[in-house]
Amino acid sequence: MTGFTEELSSAIAPSRLFLAGALDSHKLAPILLSEFVSHVAIVEGDGGVGTVRVTEFTDAVPYKTTRERTDVLDRENLEYAYTLLEGGPLGEKIESATYRMKLTASADGGGSVCSVTMGYHPKPGVELTAEEVNADKEAFIGAFQALEAYLLANPNAYA
Repeated sequence: MTGFTEELSSAIAPSRLFLAGALDSHKLAPILLSEFVSHVAIVEGDGGVGTVRVTEFTDAVPYKTTRERTDVLDRENLEYAYTLLEGGPLGEKIESATYRMKLTASADGGGSVCSVTMGYHPKPGVELTAEEVNADKEAFIGAFQALEAYLLANPNAYA
């Protein structure tokens, strides 16, 4: 397995980031990341564990869709995880991919720390390059920053 773990600090309370970034990402992604995401739909489930979402991308992304399943949705501990089932980077090089996010209060209590781990299980004999892994890391950081900017500009959203 290969991938990355990243910790990002934010001035936003962890509960707000969790509500917007985990529970409502299907609504916000097409708005906040409209250059890349055209549509997200829940195709199975009620938003909880086991829910399957399909994301459709714009021409700015090298693939058209992804299909992911929610594996963990812990509202009390502010933890969210999913598995990529189809599309996106799966296929030629990757057999499976997982994503896990945990939000905690920052040490000063005024914001939060977002810990994210993305794991990739390459196909036998395939090694992912640092550039490939870094591209996903940078995409996550960009999406996180867009969400943070939205919540800072809209202090009553997800409060």
